[in-house]
Amino acid sequence: MNRRIAVFQVLIMLTSVIIASGVATGQENETVIATSVTLESDGDYSLCDYGRVRIVDGGELTIRDSSIQLHCDITIEEGGVLNMEDSLVACGLSDEPDYNSDCGYGLKGYGYWDEESRASFRVPNEGIEGDFTMTMHSVGGASYYGSQAFVGDSDPISLNGSSHTFEFSDTDGEDIWIGLIGYGQSPVSISHVIIEVGNEEIELAGYYLESMNMMAAGERQYEIQVNGQISMSGSSLVGTKLTIGEYGSLVTNGSTFDRVGPILSLGDGSIVKIVNSTFINSLDDHDVRGTAFSEITWEDSVGSGGFTDRWERRVVDQKVVFDSKGVVFRVNRMGVAESTSFESFSDDSGEALVNGGGERVVEVGWSNGTIWSESAIIEIISYRTGWNPDGSGIDDYGGYSIPLSWHDLQYVSDSTPHVEWSNLEVVLEEGVSEPVGYTGGSVPMRASFTNSGTASASFYVSCVVVETGLDADIGGYQGLVLNAGQTDELLFDWRGGETGDYSLDCEVLTPTQLVSDDSFGGGTFSSETVSWSEVDEDGSLPMASILVAIAVTIVLIGLWLIRKSSGEELVDGIESTTDMV
Repeated sequence: MNRRIAVFQVLIMLTSVIIASGVATGQENETVIATSVTLESDGDYSLCDYGRVRIVDGGELTIRDSSIQLHCDITIEEGGVLNMEDSLVACGLSDEPDYNSDCGYGLKGYGYWDEESRASFRVPNEGIEGDFTMTMHSVGGASYYGSQAFVGDSDPISLNGSSHTFEFSDTDGEDIWIGLIGYGQSPVSISHVIIEVGNEEIELAGYYLESMNMMAAGERQYEIQVNGQISMSGSSLVGTKLTIGEYGSLVTNGSTFDRVGPILSLGDGSIVKIVNSTFINSLDDHDVRGTAFSEITWEDSVGSGGFTDRWERRVVDQKVVFDSKGVVFRVNRMGVAESTSFESFSDDSGEALVNGGGERVVEVGWSNGTIWSESAIIEIISYRTGWNPDGSGIDDYGGYSIPLSWHDLQYVSDSTPHVEWSNLEVVLEEGVSEPVGYTGGSVPMRASFTNSGTASASFYVSCVVVETGLDADIGGYQGLVLNAGQTDELLFDWRGGETGDYSLDCEVLTPTQLVSDDSFGGGTFSSETVSWSEVDEDGSLPMASILVAIAVTIVLIGLWLIRKSSGEELVDGIESTTDMV
């Protein structure tokens, strides 16, 4: 009675602290902590007056020297802080162990079949005399179909349904172990066992069975979500989920996590620092699960041990991205054995999921203190486009033995070309300063390019007349092979059609396989203006020049005839004089 009165007094004091310190009821069924609040008591009491406690920006909750019954969710928003100092926050704190309490009181194996690694538990027969039965129930009513049990050295017993009853005769307290294997590699679980001795019935949660190669199992109803900060010193957290958000942080020193792992670190910006602390009975085969680049620090700490590793890093739905669709590739050396391979091709967006998508483990902090990190390799099988077709003498784009990163998106841009225009101009004859041409004739053009990429390209150019929008007559598509780092030029003739001032706009034809037209460079370039004038059908001089030439010729012929006529008259006169003499 005195203890109940003391606890009641503590609750009254706590309520006073809450009212005085800025705790308010926010949305329905939640308590909001917006300023500094300290809970300190020698007794056991509940933190949860409503369905959720929310610590908002600027709010700080300190639990000191207290044992707290957790039966609600706690959300720590950005800027919010939860401090635990020499305290216990636990699910099921005030209850007898109950497999129905959603505090992770079950057990399950790891899915191994060999005798040394398979799940097993000891029959709790201490103090039992005579015959008895033990009924084993699965977690959540899961089916035992296809599973087998080994009682001591006996032959396997087939299991089915969600429970199985074993019969024992006067074991006299001897150690009896039951081994369990599941269908395929599925783990076998135990929610609880019921022992019947005569008319007496004893129920025991799986968590309290002596076991080997088994981890905690079952639902955990409550969760602490951390988008701000949680700090633990000399404290214990029991039977709850703990999630660290994208920018949340957990710093723990000298603390214990029982049926809490794996702690989920959900973003590359999240921080988990485990120092001088201990994990017990995590509900998966690792105590901490992080993303590829989340900060995980593990110093002088003890994990759940056995087949439960200290931490794992995972990537989810990782994609390899190419500039082109239809690229065939293979990823080698995936998985902890570095023996898994996966082959795929890029879709119309140039993307492909690694290993078909889903989660992939890229790092393991083993329970023995060592660390494995993935070092997978991308191998290009076929990366062909219109710029490096088969038979062109140009290798596949993409490169060789490309390390697969841990980023969500891996861009593969090695060994690809990047063609850029340098110039497009008329080639002028010596002494000519302005570009001119004659209809029906042509002018020489020079297109200059630089390949700043890391692979060769065999490409073509087409042109249009800017002023008309019509295709220019350049003798068909003009092609050039340009090696990586090379600058070169393409010479072609532009044949005119009409008189007037016209210019060219030329385009590098990019491969149809590319996701974006400018992935490999290319683009367009315009020339200077060329003045085109008319010529006759024979390609002779202009008519004005011809008329001038004819007139000059007539004048010359007339002068010649006059001179010739004058010369003949002079000769006749001389002859007449001679005759007279």
